[in-house]
Amino acid sequence: MKIFNYTLTIALLILTLTSWAQEQEKKKMPKRTDNFIHMPGIRLGVDFTRPFQNLWTKGDRYGSEFSGDIEVKPNLYAVTELGWEKLKMAHDYVDYEASGSYMRLGIDYNMLATESADERDIFYVGLRYAFAVASQTVNEYYFDGYWGDTTGSFPKQNFSTHWMEVVLGLKGEIFNNFYMGWSIRTKFILAQKDFDIPPVYFTPGYGKSESGVALDFTYSLYYTLPFKFRK
Repeated sequence: MKIFNYTLTIALLILTLTSWAQEQEKKKMPKRTDNFIHMPGIRLGVDFTRPFQNLWTKGDRYGSEFSGDIEVKPNLYAVTELGWEKLKMAHDYVDYEASGSYMRLGIDYNMLATESADERDIFYVGLRYAFAVASQTVNEYYFDGYWGDTTGSFPKQNFSTHWMEVVLGLKGEIFNNFYMGWSIRTKFILAQKDFDIPPVYFTPGYGKSESGVALDFTYSLYYTLPFKFRK
C-alpha cells in the first residue's frame, strides 16, 4: 500500500511540474493578438489561361495578363491587372478580328484567419473597375439574301468599354514566396462606345460585348518581391 502511495505521489508531482513548465513556456511565447495574414512585399503574377482561351471559347482568342497586389491594411489588398487580347473569327459569313489592351483596378479582402505568422494563404472576395481600349475590323462579310448575295467589309473601328467585376479567389503559397491561385469572375458592362453597323462583338478583357453579364476564370502563378514596409 505504501508503494502505491509513493507511486501516486511521484506521478502527481511529475504532472504538476509538467503543467508548470508548459505554463512558463506559454508566458515566454505570448499568443498573437492579431489573426490576419501579413504579406511583406509586392506580389506579381501571370495568368496561364489567357494564351489558351481558344480551347473553351468561340473563335481564335488569345492574349496575356499580368497582375500585382500589395497589402494596404490588415486583410485588404490593392490590385492592378494589365492585359492584352485578340480574337479572330473566320466563318462562311464573316471574317472578323478585334484586339486591344485593358486594365483593372480594385481591392481584395481576405477571409482567412491564422494564428501563425508564417502562413500566407488567402481566400478572398474582390471588386474591380476595368476599362479597355480596342479596335475591330470586318475583313469580309457575306449574306445570301432573297435578292441575291451581298458581300462587303468594314474598315478598322476604334472603341472603348468600361465594366465592373466581382471576384472570388484563392492564392496559396506552394513554397517560399511562390504562389498558385485561381479566381472566378462575374462581369457587368457599365458603358461602351458602339457602332450601328457592325456592333462591337468582342471586348478584350471582357469577352462577348453583346452579353450584359459575362463569366470568366483565371489560374495564375505569383511571386512576392519581399520587403518590409510595416513594423
